[in-house]
Amino acid sequence: MNTKELWSEVKDILSRDESVSPEIYNYYISDTNLYTVSDNNCLITTKSEIAIGVFEAGLNDKIKNILKKLTGIEYNISFELEKNINKQASVINNIDTLKENNNSNYYENYTFENFVRGDSNREAMQAALAVALDLGKKWNPLFIYGDSGLGKTHLLHAIENKVNEIYKTNTRVKYLKANEFGKIAMDILNQGHEIIEAFKTSYDIYDCLLIDDIQLLAKRNKTNELFFHIFNSYIEKNKQIVITSDKYPDDLGGFEARIISRFSYGLSIGLDSPDFETALKILEQKLKYQNNLALFSEESLEFIALNFNSDVRKLEGAVKRLLFLAVMNKKPDEIITLVDVEKAFKNVPLQNNEKITPKKIKQIVADNYNITVKAMMSKSRVSNVMQARQLAMYFCRTLLDDPFTRIGTEFGGKDHTTVMNSVKKVESQIATNKEFKHLINTIRKKIEGK
Repeated sequence: MNTKELWSEVKDILSRDESVSPEIYNYYISDTNLYTVSDNNCLITTKSEIAIGVFEAGLNDKIKNILKKLTGIEYNISFELEKNINKQASVINNIDTLKENNNSNYYENYTFENFVRGDSNREAMQAALAVALDLGKKWNPLFIYGDSGLGKTHLLHAIENKVNEIYKTNTRVKYLKANEFGKIAMDILNQGHEIIEAFKTSYDIYDCLLIDDIQLLAKRNKTNELFFHIFNSYIEKNKQIVITSDKYPDDLGGFEARIISRFSYGLSIGLDSPDFETALKILEQKLKYQNNLALFSEESLEFIALNFNSDVRKLEGAVKRLLFLAVMNKKPDEIITLVDVEKAFKNVPLQNNEKITPKKIKQIVADNYNITVKAMMSKSRVSNVMQARQLAMYFCRTLLDDPFTRIGTEFGGKDHTTVMNSVKKVESQIATNKEFKHLINTIRKKIEGK
């Protein structure tokens, strides 16, 4: 009996087994194949990862018993995706294709080593690395939030690559975009109870789950219920979960309070827009990787880093525009100068065109606290007025680098000691209160016009 005939016998027995429902058979067993049999090992291929979870969760022993009855041999069974097997076969037949595929793997370049660190992202990077080195034992879940284009996806894939590097095949990592999970869940929820339960257990094969852009599951109650079950299962089993979002957990809408509470259970840490120095490092690294760094003068890069640093995608967009103009208008050996950059962006609104002033700072802080600037400038000791005043002083110090005496004058003649104490108090709260730090970052972005 060859492998095809043997597996046909196994499937026939499973199709008549009363403990295997028709749904389970049709969805997960019917399109499987016995790929190889060697010594005491069998490799079974299937088209979906969910099917692997179903087999490992409830059918493994049953298949072993059937194979033993048919062959007299007790096999060790393993499962693999059919597409992976096909890929491996292609690689064996063409080594050059293997090299090409490896080099073109986009996410292999998303590592901790090439993540450009700065004050805006250092804490998030350190937290991501810590959980990768010690899955399920540091912070679980790790919730990374920040605007689009700040490096959240890079950090998720850096975790994936680091775990694969350390644990090899002993640990399985699953990266999933939230909208992809949502699409799969919608199909699953239209099936019967057994299919839904099989879907839940299919995630048991992973040791680390990475969910990107969780905000995309907002207002999808049934999908959230499904995700919540998987989420809780991971936490209970000390399996690592890392989630990214464009908002701090408490600011997410469209989720039940119990889910938000679970998101906040571990460590929530934010990514901010890169400062000038970090933006410049990012530019230099990306251009060096593309072999284009020599095309730009130092002044031209500084202009881009100063005016397009709200997120990495804007930095990349500015560079692509300049490279296009250079190809169209410059000789191959000519570099892109500051004059070229200023000309290229003369009609583009630049984020640093609007000057930050004490007046602007006071107005934005006052608006955030729903008070007037006049109230902030008064001697009121009301809690929210006092805090708004302290924050405005803090921003005058950190964003404008004004001396304490000048800030004191700007706030109605406060002495430099009062201003210094206000700034220190804000800094102390930032260091110890993550919600307060989130508030500071939100207000700073408004002041900077990001």
